[in-house]
Amino acid sequence: MAELSSSSYFPQDFLCEHARSKHRVLARLSHDRGPDQLQAVLTCGSPLLAQRIARLLTTIAEEGLGTGTTARATALAADLPDAPAASLRKVVEHLQSGVWPTPETTSVSWEEVFARDPADHEEENDEHTMPQARLSDLTAPVVRVVQLREFYVHDKERLHRAARARGFEPAPETERPNHDPEDLVGAVMHLADPLDPVPGAGTIAEESSAKWLRVDHGDEVIDWSSQTIKETFHSGARLRRGPDPVHTRETQWGTLPDFAQLFPLPDGGCDCNKVDCPDCESWTLTPRTADILYSALSMMADEAYDDVKNGDRPVTGKDDAWMFFDTLPRVTWQMPVQWRRLMARACDDLAGDLAAGREPRPRCRAEEVALFLALESEAQVHLEMTQDREDADHEALPEHRDDYTWDFCLDILFEDHDVMLLFDPRFDGVEDPGSELNRIQAMGDMRPQSWFENFGSQDPRDLDRGFRR
Repeated sequence: MAELSSSSYFPQDFLCEHARSKHRVLARLSHDRGPDQLQAVLTCGSPLLAQRIARLLTTIAEEGLGTGTTARATALAADLPDAPAASLRKVVEHLQSGVWPTPETTSVSWEEVFARDPADHEEENDEHTMPQARLSDLTAPVVRVVQLREFYVHDKERLHRAARARGFEPAPETERPNHDPEDLVGAVMHLADPLDPVPGAGTIAEESSAKWLRVDHGDEVIDWSSQTIKETFHSGARLRRGPDPVHTRETQWGTLPDFAQLFPLPDGGCDCNKVDCPDCESWTLTPRTADILYSALSMMADEAYDDVKNGDRPVTGKDDAWMFFDTLPRVTWQMPVQWRRLMARACDDLAGDLAAGREPRPRCRAEEVALFLALESEAQVHLEMTQDREDADHEALPEHRDDYTWDFCLDILFEDHDVMLLFDPRFDGVEDPGSELNRIQAMGDMRPQSWFENFGSQDPRDLDRGFRR
């Protein structure tokens, strides 16, 4: 697809406008002189046909014209009367050539936009921008989002209204930092997400983190910081990534946790390597088991963060739109996007335990579900992948009779196995603490809204840890 010149109009996407008797397809045009504009490109009599045309044109604008999109465009044109069919073919030609005709409507320059609203212009130069201020000089919160962006939140009410208008749902109170009662960090991160596609480019990775900057934690805004701002998202190995471990090793996949050091095998005892040997010591989490489990949890987190891009869209079952959330119990399929981001972080938290040399003992219901999924299916998949590709780095780890004993992990790492009932449709409703079986078994509240409440028997996670993406 040819490149558009910098002064051209170019279509970001295509939308529909429906009336009683006609349905228009509109191009949302961006340009360097001012705000986006809408331009009608064709009108047809079928709302369904208009929607299909808009989706196809958006795909062509983002990805170019290929064999599949050419065939779809030809088929859609055949379903249209002569005039709109000709308009469709003309739009496809513009997209293919990379040259979009100048709209007949008059565009508004950015200078005119700013001049039109004196209040906005005044705000650019008032104390809210604080261009020379240090963190200790500011009286309102500062939130840092990395890709590096920092936001001085001078009007929290306005920010929350905007975030909620775009679908933001605050995290459960138990998951907010003590100094963040309104989930301010979550709201800023929601608004700071880059939602629009980049013309001529497809997204292959998208990661970010967020934190509330605090003087008492030694933080400083970037312009006054004496330290280089660093953020590590991943090592470059698709199958394995997570927080920086205490011990690392260099592998063909990059710098990864050194599980031989993190989970040393016990000295002495019988070395017959038989699971049922009475002379052998008790079960241990071995380096090879930790390596596979870390890979599985890291991949689950990746897939969950990728699914977050579906927003609040309900899960309806197995389809190509989902990689992780369609594997969760059906009771979670209607949960909002912020809940899903918290679930992704739960997978990361467990992987982080392993990377730090700790047994991944769940601290909340969400972590129980994540670890159960990892042990029941994902770990075995990753073990088979490792064996298929003859992973020399994994094979270099010491062997032990307890390698890959997933059932022992289930027995020892969990306080109970109540979450298993959530995956069985025969027990639908058991998550409600008022249900009969729940009361009899004293399971407690297993509804998704409560999944991130910390178990009283476990230390809580750091509420300031933020999100990897």
